[in-house]
Amino acid sequence: MRHINPSLIAVTLIPLLIFFVAVIDAAQQQGREEQRSEFDLEQYRGRVVLLDFWASWCDPCREALPWLNEMHRKYQGAGLEIIGINLDEIRGEAQRFLTNTPVEFTIHYDPKGLLAKHYDLQGMPASYLIGRDGRLLVKHTGFFRSQAAEREAEILQALNPVH
Repeated sequence: MRHINPSLIAVTLIPLLIFFVAVIDAAQQQGREEQRSEFDLEQYRGRVVLLDFWASWCDPCREALPWLNEMHRKYQGAGLEIIGINLDEIRGEAQRFLTNTPVEFTIHYDPKGLLAKHYDLQGMPASYLIGRDGRLLVKHTGFFRSQAAEREAEILQALNPVH
């Protein structure tokens, strides 16, 4: 009967063991990141929130993002929170897009479209203006530069409601 050298077994099995531990750790890390990335509108209570649903393949979204950056710069200090909800199924596509079209506001990734279903998304881009109390004030589908002033007026009214 032939004997197998124990050091040969160790040399063969240890790299496999290290590989499987790394795979398990990576899966656990991804699970933790997904848990952390869950969106909770409640954390923004007291602020006016503009949710904007977009994707890298959406041409009108490209036009809306610079305007959203402008609104963020102008009204962040007054209590406006802009959150882009990206619907790309592959996060890397969104990240490549953002390299060419950087944004200055928070991005949340929704590759499974759960938030899109929750908000009954009808088209893109879609924006939802939510008041400080958490209630939906205005919903828009599409982006037209000709309507930018009207949309900015809605943001101002939400930030400074007349009682």
